[in-house]
Amino acid sequence: MLAVLVAVVALLAAACGGGSGGGTGSGQATQADPNATLRFAWSQAVSTFDPHRSGNPWDNVVYQLPYDHLIRADTFGELKPQLATKWEFVDDGKALVLDLRDDVTFVDGTKFDATAAKANLDRARFSETSAVKGLIRAIQDVQVVSPTQVRINLNGPGGNLPNFFSSSAGVMISPAAFDNPDLDQKPVGSGMATLVEYVPNQVVRFERNPNYWDKEAAKAAKYEIYVQPQATTRMNMLIGGQADIANLEASQADQAKAAGLNAEASASTAILNFFMNPGKAPFDKLEAREALEHSIDRTAIVDGVFFGYGTPVAQFLPPDHWGYDPAVTPDAPGFNHDPARAKQLLVEAGYPNGVDIEFLIPGIDSHRSAAEALIPMLEAGGFRVKPRVIDAATTADTFFAREEGNALIGMGSPVGDPTTAYLPELPDQFYNPWNVSTPQFVTAYGAALLGTDPQARSPAVRQMVESEKDIRKRVPIHQHTPPMAFTSKVVLPSEGYRVNFMFSLRGVGVGA
Repeated sequence: MLAVLVAVVALLAAACGGGSGGGTGSGQATQADPNATLRFAWSQAVSTFDPHRSGNPWDNVVYQLPYDHLIRADTFGELKPQLATKWEFVDDGKALVLDLRDDVTFVDGTKFDATAAKANLDRARFSETSAVKGLIRAIQDVQVVSPTQVRINLNGPGGNLPNFFSSSAGVMISPAAFDNPDLDQKPVGSGMATLVEYVPNQVVRFERNPNYWDKEAAKAAKYEIYVQPQATTRMNMLIGGQADIANLEASQADQAKAAGLNAEASASTAILNFFMNPGKAPFDKLEAREALEHSIDRTAIVDGVFFGYGTPVAQFLPPDHWGYDPAVTPDAPGFNHDPARAKQLLVEAGYPNGVDIEFLIPGIDSHRSAAEALIPMLEAGGFRVKPRVIDAATTADTFFAREEGNALIGMGSPVGDPTTAYLPELPDQFYNPWNVSTPQFVTAYGAALLGTDPQARSPAVRQMVESEKDIRKRVPIHQHTPPMAFTSKVVLPSEGYRVNFMFSLRGVGVGA
């Protein structure tokens, strides 16, 4: 959900979107040095190394090194085997059976098997501190069938579970480490690299796991992920040789190319969101939440702030996703930019003279820039805005756990199954501590889980999309496809790979 929150996967990935993305240059290295160090400058810190406690799906950018998932989403959004070699719904969809690898050991020496998988799923479901229990609420129980097979019995439709198993809910931790008091800082997984140093909010360093089961995964000997929220500094790190890969702001793409870097519009299904706190005034009134949507000029934000790197949307699915509803668009009367209508709705909500709101802004350049454009729009709609910059990595706890502020801007995680994008509208979710929903939406959501064929599911998915507008506790702004930049030393996989905003280091190396 948020750039600082938000499930990692995409069942169907979006196209690159706007902007003038460049291709890999002719001077690009083609052979990875197995002894090299790959350095990645990323805009935010990992919130915790305990995946089941993470409310930030973007933590999976870091998790991909020390941990494995049951299922992996590749850079095209297709689900691939990882610790689960095969998965199949059985008994008319009432259960999901996973076949598991038999050659995997956690870095503490504990063997991964069906018992370990069950222990992880039960921890994710029942731990009081779990932030992912809502994702896998369809699980009734988990049975160990054999050392290499688990059967997951469901209490209702669970068509989106394979996608969730490629997110934090599917990360496998050594069961022997569950009670480690420092698990939030020292991951104990079975991934392609092991942690050697963690300096919070600064840098995380890893070394290749010599015992990793997939010998082609780790193309570098060492990995360094630098936390740098300032885009200008990330650019300077690339130019100065302190980083090999970095995410940039749209305004920097041409500068990066002029400096001899490769800069590509990233494939992404992430949606920039404006979140509201319906637990307190003024957003406890639907009319005020509707007024907020009518205050936002989405096209102006995409063009003026993001230089065309993105597509305006009025729903949480990008236009080329199979579940996209053509009736819910930024130009439709119920969702369009209309400041006069916004003011009238505030009158109906009981605020004829406008209303004050505290607007939380994660300390990331893209969020700050978007907020600067949003504030005058909101004020034109009748909202008097008090901005407050907060720590990006802990945004989920600030807004959803402690329920601070009236509003928040944040990046949604990549969209896989369409129901993934709409999960926060269900009751009893981490991202819905207020339990604001409607019976109509809950019914539509359940119907959207039925079936496996997208064409057959589309009518129910569209009903889900449309019924969300009667909740409207968050407003989608645009599909975000910012540039990723990398030096000529970076070696990308030649096949089955594309540059994503949720950047994958698997198979990526550094040449001499």
